[in-house]
Amino acid sequence: MKRTASLLALLLLIFQWGFSQILEPVEWSTSVEKISDDTYILVSKTNIEKGWHLYAQDVPEDGPIPTTFSYNLDEEVVLLGLTKELEGHIVDDPVFLMKIKYFEEYAEFRQAIKVSNNRLSSVLGEVEFMVCDDTRCLPPSYVDLEFNLNEAILIDAKVDALDENLSTNVSVKKQNDKKGLWSIFIIAFLSGFAALLTPCVFPMIPMTVSFFTKQSKSKALGIRNAIIYGISIVIIYVLLGSMVTAIFGADVLNALATNVWFNVVFFVLLLVFAFSFLGAFEIVLPNSWANKVDRQADRGGLIGI
Repeated sequence: MKRTASLLALLLLIFQWGFSQILEPVEWSTSVEKISDDTYILVSKTNIEKGWHLYAQDVPEDGPIPTTFSYNLDEEVVLLGLTKELEGHIVDDPVFLMKIKYFEEYAEFRQAIKVSNNRLSSVLGEVEFMVCDDTRCLPPSYVDLEFNLNEAILIDAKVDALDENLSTNVSVKKQNDKKGLWSIFIIAFLSGFAALLTPCVFPMIPMTVSFFTKQSKSKALGIRNAIIYGISIVIIYVLLGSMVTAIFGADVLNALATNVWFNVVFFVLLLVFAFSFLGAFEIVLPNSWANKVDRQADRGGLIGI
């Protein structure tokens, strides 16, 4: 009874933790560029999680909440023109059923200002925005922004050239994204090798090797069967992923992997297996299932692999 009560208390804490999680698919950051002694550009950047999009500053009537910037200005600071933004995408929004401009993965907004007091250290602001995916929208959010003028980067540009600067920054961002993809690939590749050292995987290596050495008549045949085994794993997972994507959409796997409740359920499932592994109870497959799988593996050839 004590063990059951402890398990229930743990599950209750897990679900309370799940309720406390708030989706935050947008991360804001700020920087400042200095054009002259009294002219600055306030830069607001955002990274947007895959599958979500951030709406532009100008949207149709009866549409979503636009991205809106407000700055806490005094007599020493004057705005020069409107806040400029990236080109973005104009698409038929599946949520609001109208053509709307929004941003995916990355967005950047730039506001030029003129400062009459050289001792001014920072400018404060706020951004109101809304983000949606293909099926839902989050409530409007407000984020406080702080632009540190003392850390401004001196650039050779004019206020009229803001659009050109935006295009240049986008090109640099795309180049960085390409480098980032290679970094992700290398990290994932090395992580795969590191996973071989885990207690769940490492003991499977001698079992897998012995499987091929016992049923192969020569070393060359064993290597061939091992290659077929590896390729089969890749093909099976690619086919399963392609089927899920074709049926439920391209972002469903990412949405599933980042879903709070899916991860909570998966965590609880791992706890159940852990308790079983430690001897609290035993999970046994039906003998008919185990015997059927063993018979298929003992057949040898491609079917066995």
